[in-house]
Amino acid sequence: MRSRKTCQHLERRPSSFYWRRRVPEIFSRNVSNPVLVFSLRTDVFREAEVVARRLTWLSNLAFDYAKGVADMETGLMERVLSEMVRFEIAASDYARSIAPERTRVEAQMAFQREQALQETLREALYLGNREAAREPIRTAADRLGVRIAEKTNDWMILAYEATRVLLDLSRERAQREQGIYSQPSRFFQAAMTAAEPTAPVGCHFQSTIPVTPATPSSTITAPATAMALTPPAAQTAAPIPCQPETRASEQQAAITLSEAFDRYGKTRLEGKPGKEVDEVAVLSKGDSYRRNSFANLQSTAKLIIDVIGDKPVSDLQRADFTSAFSLIQKVPANHGKSSSETRSIREIVEATDLIEQRNKARVHADLKKSGASHGNIEAAEHQEIIPRLRVNTVYRHMQDTQRVLRYLIAHGHLTENHMKGVIWPKAQLKRLEILQEDNSRKIWGDDLPKLFRTPVFQGRMEDIGDPMFWSPLIAVHHGMREEEVLQLRVADIACENGIDFFDIKVGAKWQHLKSEAATRQIPIHSNLIALGFLDFVAMRQREGEDRLFPHQTRGKNRNTLSENFTKDFTRYRKAHGVYSERIDFHSFRTQFNVEHIRARTDGELRHILMGHEMETVNLKHYGGDGHDLTYLQEIVERVNIDVSMIKSPFSSVTAAKAADIESTRKRLRIV
Repeated sequence: MRSRKTCQHLERRPSSFYWRRRVPEIFSRNVSNPVLVFSLRTDVFREAEVVARRLTWLSNLAFDYAKGVADMETGLMERVLSEMVRFEIAASDYARSIAPERTRVEAQMAFQREQALQETLREALYLGNREAAREPIRTAADRLGVRIAEKTNDWMILAYEATRVLLDLSRERAQREQGIYSQPSRFFQAAMTAAEPTAPVGCHFQSTIPVTPATPSSTITAPATAMALTPPAAQTAAPIPCQPETRASEQQAAITLSEAFDRYGKTRLEGKPGKEVDEVAVLSKGDSYRRNSFANLQSTAKLIIDVIGDKPVSDLQRADFTSAFSLIQKVPANHGKSSSETRSIREIVEATDLIEQRNKARVHADLKKSGASHGNIEAAEHQEIIPRLRVNTVYRHMQDTQRVLRYLIAHGHLTENHMKGVIWPKAQLKRLEILQEDNSRKIWGDDLPKLFRTPVFQGRMEDIGDPMFWSPLIAVHHGMREEEVLQLRVADIACENGIDFFDIKVGAKWQHLKSEAATRQIPIHSNLIALGFLDFVAMRQREGEDRLFPHQTRGKNRNTLSENFTKDFTRYRKAHGVYSERIDFHSFRTQFNVEHIRARTDGELRHILMGHEMETVNLKHYGGDGHDLTYLQEIVERVNIDVSMIKSPFSSVTAAKAADIESTRKRLRIV
């Protein structure tokens, strides 16, 4: 092989393209000079020889690399990398075996360190950075007594493969940290190899002679001892038909994980708690579970079964759930929102990790090249982080899974709660919530005027009773929940002593409130009246409609009015450029609360108006509705929302007259 200096010299020679262009010209002017012609031919042939040698060298290198040998001494790469693996695994196993007991938080931190290391190694492979492998290679080579020259192609290949090995090592350590081993213990394997069965598997022999217990000083091996303890009569007696022993968890018919979720869900829909075998069904609780929690249970079932597999519940182990929830924490926040998604959860997480790493590496390289500061590079990389499931969402999945396992224990399908030690304790949940980046719901703030300038608030609507117009205005001025607004009846708008108010209650079978505290009376804000809300109520009364929004349909999953409206509201905001992931319909309620905090409204009054559960003894036991409507109206008016840019749907119509409004008020007084 030529030296680097020789190669550099050859590279400075004119290229073959140069000679193809120049030779005809030179020949045309120097045909009579045979020496020059011979010299030209010699140069061309020499360059062709050099190119051929380079191609041969590259081909040999490619074939050697494909065989896993490269240009290194045969077997040396394998010896170095194998030594690295053996040493690292042995060292980590020893450290783990002598380590004292640790807390769950410490265990979680150790697992997160391995995950961070894996991300670093993947980035190193992506960028071709081999520094992470330099010291491990040197250490392994020293133990083998060999020397490996660095800054060579051989070392580059070895370092690349070593980086991959280090990534595999980190994955293996992470599994072992969770008690998950790819093979049985060597002591278990040795015992199983030495043991020999003394009777047909699953068959039992009945002894009629008392068994003599073995003495402590006995040195007979386990199989021999078993034979010695079996009386001769029993050894020769005819066997009783095989009756395999069954565990307590197998006394019930074996069911799969999906069947377990289905049975638990059916029990809850019947109005039973699902904690005992014999329970009394309460129909109202079943209806409440269907509306508020059943969809969550279904999403948990889909997620868990995807990750663990639809195993028989008798085959489940705690390691299944430990591994599952380690993965679930990395699931993208927008998972499940595409009906065309066919990948498994594991594939989705791996693809998301790869996209995030590539984006961060790209941003890092671009900014570093432009001379950006470390702080700006770090901030830019942070912007490339893909949002994952929120802490509270993961915890909800943990809770539903644990409830299903407790149901299985109560019905004899399991003997152990495998979620014990997996589900986060309350203290840890609180710490994780604190550490989690603040992506919580925001108030509308400056985006509210932008919403009010979109078409429906500027008079462009097909129905002047469109809930897209009225429901945001009701919610932001009165702090009402989405379902509370959409299920309003004409009879729920009342008047007393000249004060118009919302009478929030369960007045029909299809109306539902979140809690007893949600029953309340809220005076109607003057902004709503100015925009024609009472005209709207009078119109619905003349039409003979029971509901204010009679054309709003219910969702298929939760059977609520808010299920379909939420989708419509999201599409509307996206279509008109006022969409934000952290701002939604519930943000109107948050805005109402913030407006009252700014106005120094007492906390108890905010509880009353928003229908919160009462926490103080005074409110909880002696009632919180002692304030009259006149005073509550004064409090409601503290909400200062600019609606001057909104065009009232009744500004150019005469469908509702003052007489209609007055008759409506009289009717409400009678009611």
